[in-house]
Amino acid sequence: MQYIGKDILTHGALLHLDPKIAWERLRSRAKQGIRKAQKAGIRVVESRDLSLMAKVWYNPDTLTKTLEPDQKMYMAYLGGELVGGIIVTPVTSNTLFYHYGGTNERGRAIEANAYLFWHIVEQFQSGPFQFLDVGVSFRPELQHYFQKYATQTYPILFHPPTAEVLPKIGMAPFTTGDLQWVEQQVVAINTQLWEHFEAEFTYMPSRPFALQSALRALNVPKGGAVGVWASVGEASYVAELREQFSDRYKFLTRAPEAKAHIVCHRWGHFCQEVETLAAESLPLIEDCRDALFPFPTEPQPGSYGRYAVHDFSRWFPMQFGAALVGEYFPDRVVWDDFHCLDVTKRNAVRELLQIHWPQRERYAAARRSNWKRLQTLFALIGMEPAFDPSEAPVAFVLRDQPPYTAQVIQERLRAFGVATERDDAEGVIALPCHASLAPNHLDYIFGAFRGMVNPCHTFVRESPE
Repeated sequence: MQYIGKDILTHGALLHLDPKIAWERLRSRAKQGIRKAQKAGIRVVESRDLSLMAKVWYNPDTLTKTLEPDQKMYMAYLGGELVGGIIVTPVTSNTLFYHYGGTNERGRAIEANAYLFWHIVEQFQSGPFQFLDVGVSFRPELQHYFQKYATQTYPILFHPPTAEVLPKIGMAPFTTGDLQWVEQQVVAINTQLWEHFEAEFTYMPSRPFALQSALRALNVPKGGAVGVWASVGEASYVAELREQFSDRYKFLTRAPEAKAHIVCHRWGHFCQEVETLAAESLPLIEDCRDALFPFPTEPQPGSYGRYAVHDFSRWFPMQFGAALVGEYFPDRVVWDDFHCLDVTKRNAVRELLQIHWPQRERYAAARRSNWKRLQTLFALIGMEPAFDPSEAPVAFVLRDQPPYTAQVIQERLRAFGVATERDDAEGVIALPCHASLAPNHLDYIFGAFRGMVNPCHTFVRESPE
């Protein structure tokens, strides 16, 4: 059995490509090495002759056989003698990667490697790249070397932990520990929900059954067409509805001939078409799974449709619970017509809301903080959110950046136990940012993806056998 490792979070090193910022943040030991090479009279020239790099690379058998068009190679000389070289590769829109580098004995004596890093800073200071990813290692001496040139660090993780200890980070905040709760009769929860929704409502076991109940309350016949609008990720939202409800209804994207309309404020982004649709004669359902809290510049989500659907488990650490807003339905109707009466579950939902509803502002603040943390991390590799967050973001919606497509990111994070939602048509992926996540969780999420950006992430040392 061979030990693989590299399945625990560590930190890589970025060297800023703005000379002023880099020089201010570099460690004094790195600056000394740069000055030492300069005083020795080092000079650097660009080349594409890999046979030169083979002379200073520690193992020529592992050196790349060809240079890609976007790769750059620079060779260092002292007088006429070759003393070192470096190859850098673009890995994201704003990041170069220190892919290969080496020095011979004379190059090490004058610290040619330090000057080669500085040469990259000078060469790329006015271009599109912001950082040189100097690297990361689980070998202490090599990690110390990389960190010497770090002007900014970042979390990174190469391999997923084993199944026995693999985390489970969901889009919703519930975890196993949340099964431990003590009943608290501290607020009149029905009254508080009525005041929040400004309408009558009915407790439902879950959001899918709340949505199904709304369609049944509108008497949409089996096989009837339902027009669907979503603020973002519309194609994947329609696919989700079709998968959940099978052949019960015919969900059509923006279909005016439908029997009813569903509008989804997906991932906390307000659907602007809702006002126009509300003025039409067809009945309207608002899917507010991702919009429990008001938007700062928009009317209250859920105030347009005949019915609105809210998902408590999306926002609070609860296994179950949703609300069908717009009408109170007695138990007999929920049992006979909607087929989803569950009194035991409803009682538990109300008891849990006693605990969590009063804390919603604290949860919202934690979500905003987590969203900003993920924004900061992904900005390090030039990736941006798809839109600004709401007051209480349900997710961090990232715009993908080929070759790191939404599908590629989702598959990578799934291997690390992180749930996501994506829309390939729009090139976006929603990542968890709920209030149950601590900074280390966010670093784990980013680090799991960041490990794939490192071109050496697939390397495994040969077994001694």
